[in-house]
Amino acid sequence: MSESFKFKEFSIHQEKSAMKVGTDGVLLGAWAKANKNNRILDIGTGTGLIALMAAQRFPKATIEAVEIDPVAALEAQSNFKLSPWKDRLILHHCRIQDFACQDYFNLIISNPPFFENSKQSGEEMKDIARHTEQLAFTELIFAANNLLKEGGTFAIIIPATNSAKFIKLSQAQGLYCNKKCLVKSTPEKEPIRTMLSFNKYKTDLIVEELIIEDKGRHNYSEAYIDLTKKFYLKF
Repeated sequence: MSESFKFKEFSIHQEKSAMKVGTDGVLLGAWAKANKNNRILDIGTGTGLIALMAAQRFPKATIEAVEIDPVAALEAQSNFKLSPWKDRLILHHCRIQDFACQDYFNLIISNPPFFENSKQSGEEMKDIARHTEQLAFTELIFAANNLLKEGGTFAIIIPATNSAKFIKLSQAQGLYCNKKCLVKSTPEKEPIRTMLSFNKYKTDLIVEELIIEDKGRHNYSEAYIDLTKKFYLKF
């Protein structure tokens, strides 16, 4: 992976961060929506990718980002300062469990650690970014529920195999899934990721499907191009 990843309106410098720019973050950053977007929170911002995408998409919003890894937090802060939206981006170096604010958020976004009880790499910061030991699903849901405005949206991306569990855990804490997008790498394969959207009241569940490549390797589907074309240089 290159040490710098260029998008149409900003760049991500990622020389030191454990987790680099990936498809998951880009998908969620482009997909997440809310009725009002004047206050947005990115939980586990890493290099700052999703927060920067939100700043591009929602020009009137203030975006706050939380990151536990000190190295990633410094890199995200640098990426924020180099962006066109530095005055609307705020970085907090802390655990989300310790994060406190005086106002609630209209939109909370997270590309969270999702490996549970699995073998770790031995690289401390990479393991924190990828494994749930430092941020269990229940803790993430609790934080999102406490920080979300009435009528606000909480959006995440996780492995498809974890989605039913996450929906059940969220409902137990009073967050209800209103939208689910099944992400497939190709049409014939099973979903590899699920993007989920939650709010504090029950509504009919909308289920979507997104296929990344539909006519061979690097032949991206129209839906994938349409979702990400405001960001990727290749589109």
